[in-house]
Amino acid sequence: MKTRHDAWTLENEQLLAETVLSYVQNGRTQSAAFKDVGNRLNRTAVACGYRWNAELRKKYTKELEQAKMKRNLNKKQAKNNQQILQHGEIIQLTIDECIHYLSQVRSTENHIHFLDENIRLIEENKKLYEKKQTLIEKYEQLTNQKQKIDHKYKSLFRLINEVQLIEEEKQLYH
Repeated sequence: MKTRHDAWTLENEQLLAETVLSYVQNGRTQSAAFKDVGNRLNRTAVACGYRWNAELRKKYTKELEQAKMKRNLNKKQAKNNQQILQHGEIIQLTIDECIHYLSQVRSTENHIHFLDENIRLIEENKKLYEKKQTLIEKYEQLTNQKQKIDHKYKSLFRLINEVQLIEEEKQLYH
């Protein structure tokens, strides 16, 4: 019987993440990965699934996208290989068919490169947005400080003017 474990160690989380990513890349389901890890860690598949979805998926977004892309690439290559092999015999391909096949492989690799670049740019954009938000907050703080200083400055001038008036009145009466 599986027992409840409250704490997840870093090693357990890494095992869960690596297993899920491997299963996805190889075209298997995440739930199968949860069962596998659950058996290894003496946890339920539900506990593993919850940990993945609640905590780890956010940390492994890029890796998960790459695993999905590799899975799709593997499916395409398998489909192309099936077209090339029929009943275990190699089909004679024309040069044009070879060029077409290789250009598909190249465009798929370029597509993966563009997806990687897109993921990098999204992350960079997110960081710049966070930096912008921080700068806006800092600007608002400095604006508030300036307003307080301006208010104190005006109050000080009013007091100086009042003191000068009192001094002038004293001199008139003396």
